[in-house]
Amino acid sequence: MSEIIDFNELKNKVKESDVDKFEDYMYSLYTDVASGKLSMAGFSRKMMDYMRENNISQEKFYKIQQKFMERYGIDTKEMDDQLKKFGLDPEKINGISSSNPSQESVDRYTKASGFYDKYSHKIKIKSNITSYIKNDLNDLEIIIEEDKVILCSDKKIDLSDRELNEFLSSYRNMFDKTIRVVLCETTKKYDYK
Repeated sequence: MSEIIDFNELKNKVKESDVDKFEDYMYSLYTDVASGKLSMAGFSRKMMDYMRENNISQEKFYKIQQKFMERYGIDTKEMDDQLKKFGLDPEKINGISSSNPSQESVDRYTKASGFYDKYSHKIKIKSNITSYIKNDLNDLEIIIEEDKVILCSDKKIDLSDRELNEFLSSYRNMFDKTIRVVLCETTKKYDYK
């Protein structure tokens, strides 16, 4: 009885030499990013180029990244579990499945890289917290960026709202200093196609 050879499995098998080569490439890119020669968008594009030039599938690239992180003591299984707790599928980050990338998802990734490359000098990545208040006085989305709080509403914002003032006071007390509150009231929204 003959065995069936799965060429996809062989093609996606990761060798130590693959990880070594990837590590060298990563360090050269990191040096360029650190010196300002390469933007983060350019970094992403270079990674896609690396995959294409070395004929590496998304699945194999994902496995190489996992082995690379394991080399430095990062538990990738725990990272994947954490991502899943946040509702993210680690194999489909950026809309590209690691096991079966469609041309559409690759095109979407390429367009995103082009956007970030073009506007990277104007874009600032921030982490923020979002909360909501909906009561008789207000229907607000609250966006918190460190010591800045942005209040957004389709209607006029009622600053006499007790719930809103308790929220702002509690947040300010975390910093023990003045926070900046920005009002975005009577906002207009539309779908841009």
